[in-house]
Amino acid sequence: MMKYSPDEIRKAAIAIQPYIAKLLDAPNAQRLERQLEGLLSQSSLKQGSHTQLSQLLSEHESTRDWIRLYLEEQYPAEDILKALRVYYPLPGIENSVESPRYICPVEKCNQDWYRKNREDEIPVCPVHGLKLIIDS
Repeated sequence: MMKYSPDEIRKAAIAIQPYIAKLLDAPNAQRLERQLEGLLSQSSLKQGSHTQLSQLLSEHESTRDWIRLYLEEQYPAEDILKALRVYYPLPGIENSVESPRYICPVEKCNQDWYRKNREDEIPVCPVHGLKLIIDS
């Protein structure tokens, strides 16, 4: 995130504040909010505080992605959460399934397998030679 000016980093840090609770779990969100408040109150006074802001905002993948969309893609702050949570399936995939888990019917056997395509044949347990069953 160091390719941005101190002013851009400061603006992004201010812009992300209302969204932190939606990006992180409660303990991490509270910690980040406290640290941001402290750094932002000092940043106009203290040289190099933009480096600390940048490091702080880069700690979590969700805040990194938010900052990237805000600074690089120029997304409006209010649209970024929606952009981060949208799922676009790949075109042309017709045989996809939820990928159910199959297990060996023998208790305490740890053999499992995930079905990735409807055409995939359900295998047998390599240990017991029994056909795997769907895990309920």
